[in-house]
Amino acid sequence: MKRRIILLLLLLAGCSGSTPSAGPAISFDEASGVITINPAVDSKQKISYGFSLGSVTVETLGHKEGELLFEYTHEVEGGYTVYLCRVPVTDQPVTIQLPKGGDTEPETSFDLEDCEFVRRGSVFFD
Repeated sequence: MKRRIILLLLLLAGCSGSTPSAGPAISFDEASGVITINPAVDSKQKISYGFSLGSVTVETLGHKEGELLFEYTHEVEGGYTVYLCRVPVTDQPVTIQLPKGGDTEPETSFDLEDCEFVRRGSVFFD
């Protein structure tokens, strides 16, 4: 009886219609300071990483019409800007190199001009 129940559960799990993800939506390599976003993964995930004068926050919002939507927030000394970015799900992973030393601008593999401006503000006055 136990075998039948286990087999039934395994069969139902295999027929759920979900496809396994190809890893996490967002990963971070601490040694190189690189955030990687995998456009193929349809998942909601949010992470933040700080650097000497600010931080970067990335939030994946999921797939829509063949694209991965994600919010990219860049904060320096309390002032932040939020962008809504889109990349095709078939594109190579997106990368963000955190600044080193006294730099304040992360290097991105995507062009912020292609992203939609969402809002600007201050962590001190919002």
